[in-house]
Amino acid sequence: MRKILVVDDETGVRTSLKFALQDTYCVQMVSSGQAAISQVNQEMPDAVILDLVLPDTGGLEVLKRLREVNEELPVIILTAHSSIRSAVEAMRLGATDYLTKPFDVEEMKLILARVIKEKKLKERVGLLQKEVDEEYPAENVVFKSQAMAQVMAVAKQVAATEATVLLLGPSGCGKELIARAIHAFSGRREEPFVPIHCAAIPESLFESEIFGYEKGAFTNAFQRKPGKIELAGSGTLFLDEVSEIPPAVQVKLLRFLQEKEFSRLGGNEILKSQARLLAASARDLKKQVAEGNFREDLYYRLCVVPLEILPLNQRREDIEVLLDFYLEKFRRRLGARTRDFTREARQQLVAYDWPGNVRELKNIVERMLVLYGQREEIGSECLPGEIRGQSCPEVGLEQAVESFEKRLILEALERCNWNQNQAARLLKTTRRVIRYKAEKYGLKKTK
Repeated sequence: MRKILVVDDETGVRTSLKFALQDTYCVQMVSSGQAAISQVNQEMPDAVILDLVLPDTGGLEVLKRLREVNEELPVIILTAHSSIRSAVEAMRLGATDYLTKPFDVEEMKLILARVIKEKKLKERVGLLQKEVDEEYPAENVVFKSQAMAQVMAVAKQVAATEATVLLLGPSGCGKELIARAIHAFSGRREEPFVPIHCAAIPESLFESEIFGYEKGAFTNAFQRKPGKIELAGSGTLFLDEVSEIPPAVQVKLLRFLQEKEFSRLGGNEILKSQARLLAASARDLKKQVAEGNFREDLYYRLCVVPLEILPLNQRREDIEVLLDFYLEKFRRRLGARTRDFTREARQQLVAYDWPGNVRELKNIVERMLVLYGQREEIGSECLPGEIRGQSCPEVGLEQAVESFEKRLILEALERCNWNQNQAARLLKTTRRVIRYKAEKYGLKKTK
C-alpha cells in the first residue's frame, strides 16, 4: 500500500481524510510542521497532504524543508479561501497541487490518484534509466588497449561540438556504446538518446518511423504519430547500420542534416529540430557509394568525424577486463556464487578470436553464469566447443541432438540443485519430461 502523510492541526480534517483514504492508502497523520519533517526523515511517504496554517512552523517553510529532503516528493496543499496567494506561492516552491477548505473528498481522491500515478511513472523511468546506464556505462567504458584509449579521447573531444560522427566497425564491437558515451560527455546528456536500428525496420515503414506521420497519411493512420527525430528533441538521434536506409529516405535525411528541418509523412508543415545525429555502420560505406547504393552527398554529411572501432581480436588487451566486467555484472544480477574462471578457461577465452566481438563475449559470460553460477569457478570444460577449439564430431544428427539434450538437462539440474520442477521451468518444459530424460540418460546427482 502506498503511504500518505496528512499534516494538519485540525483533528476533524485528519480523521475525515484517514476515513476516506484508508481503504486505498496507508494513512499516517501528524499535527505539526516539525513532526512532519521528522516523519519524512524517518520514513519517506509517497505523497504529503499539507495544511498551510500550522501551530509551530508555517506550511511554506515545511514545504521548503520537505523539498530539500526529496525534491520529487508530491505535496498537496490545503488552504483557506483567504490564502489563495499563499497557495500560488506554494506551487511556485514546488507543490504538486492545492485544494481550498472545505475540500471535496472525491476531488482529493482524484488528485492523489493522479500524483501517485505520476510518481509510479517517474519511478519506472528512473529504473529504466538505471538499467540503461548499467547496460551502457558511458563514462566508464571498459578497455585497456591503446586503440580504445584513442577512440575515447576522440569521443570526448567531439562530444563538445555539434559535428556529425560516423562510427565504423564490425557488428558487436561497441559502436552504440561509444555513441552513448559521446552523448553522455556532451551538453545534451540530460536530453533523450534515441537509437534507431535501421536494419530492423521494414523499408515501407522507414520514413514514418524516422519522421513520423499525420492522421490519414496511410491506411490505419488513425492519429498523428511523432517520429524518432521529434522524440529526440534537443538530444541525440543515433542511426545504427545507416547503410540500410532506403534511397528515398536518404534524400530526406540529407535535407534534415543540411537544414535541420523535416516534415511528417502525409503532412506539409515544416518542423525544426535541434537533435544531433550520430551514425554507425558495419559495412564499408565508401564501397556502398561506389556501387550506387548510398548517396555520396549523404555520406560526406555523415562522415564529418569518422571514428573506427577495431574488432576485439585486434585489441586483445581488452578481453580480460571485459571478462571481469561482465562476470561481476551478471554475477550480481543473477545472484551467482561464481567468482572467476579457472586459469585454463581464461587462457582459452583470451586466445579465442571472438568473431562476434564484445557482444559475443557478453553473451558467453551471461550464459556461463546462468548454467554454472553455483560453482565457485567456471572451468574450461564448461566453455562452448568453439572456444575450446573443438571441431564438429563425425556423428549422426540424432546422436548429436541427444548429446546436446543430455548436456542441457544436466546443466539445468546442476544449476537448480537437482530440483526437477525448477529445472523444468528453466527449460520451459514439464517435470515429467525432465524425469523421463534424466532416467533415459542416466543422469544422477553426484555427492
